[in-house]
Amino acid sequence: MLYFIAFLAPFFEALSDLIESLLSNKTFKHQTTMIFYISLMNFVFLPLVLFLGMPTIPVKESLWFYFMLAVIDVAYLYPFYSAMKVIDTSIVSALFALGEVIVPVLSYFVLDDILSLHQYIGFAIILMASVALSMKSAKIPKLNRAFYYMLFASFLLSLRVIVVKCTMNIEGNWVNLVVYPNMISGILPFSLLFIQKYRKDILKNFPPYLKKFKIFALDEFICFLTLVCSTYALDNLSPVVSSGINAMRPIFLLLTGAILLYLYKIPLKEKITPRILVKKIFFFILMILGVILVV
Repeated sequence: MLYFIAFLAPFFEALSDLIESLLSNKTFKHQTTMIFYISLMNFVFLPLVLFLGMPTIPVKESLWFYFMLAVIDVAYLYPFYSAMKVIDTSIVSALFALGEVIVPVLSYFVLDDILSLHQYIGFAIILMASVALSMKSAKIPKLNRAFYYMLFASFLLSLRVIVVKCTMNIEGNWVNLVVYPNMISGILPFSLLFIQKYRKDILKNFPPYLKKFKIFALDEFICFLTLVCSTYALDNLSPVVSSGINAMRPIFLLLTGAILLYLYKIPLKEKITPRILVKKIFFFILMILGVILVV
């Protein structure tokens, strides 16, 4: 059951990636506006976690950790949405695997996790597959700028994994890691209203937000499920294993995107020609091999 829940996290993340790709590319021009509206309903589904457990009053030592997690939850969205405007959604999702290299390093220095040779080999395979997916051409080894966007985003999320684990060691209650960072991250984007150019664009795009309110609500519910599954899994697994499982995210995304395109003709930012599909599947299989070596 534990591993089933752990694999649900990348599945829900893939669904959320598809929805947010549509919203980011077709609804809002500026990433800051997307960040603001995607965060408005952070509080709505939090009461549901009470059916799984009760939060406790946080200890003083963990308060800064909760704030740091909230800042990361908001900050990584900017390079993430920026990358979505450049390349296919499944490739953006695959580039989160760059964090698989960063997590073990941070885990080693902060949590004293010891790496084996086959884990290093797995990280190298994941990194090379991620780079290959981001290259603009087979003849010109020039990295797409999305690679650098996602390098920064994956670093932030890798740091988040370590901070979550450290906070769990202090608090001993995984429900706290669902409730408190989510509450704070729902408040932080309101600071954008104090900057005139961001405020104007946010107010101008309020009607499009209302028009697609149901889609935003669905996305927030899926994000809530992702948060619950990933936090519960991380409470019971090591950061390296948890992050390795999360590398399945682009596989779920590609399969789901193909199904939506075939059944419902939903126009996604995704090139799914036979040649491109074979290329993506090949590198995704390499990434799965890397994950197997990691875990």
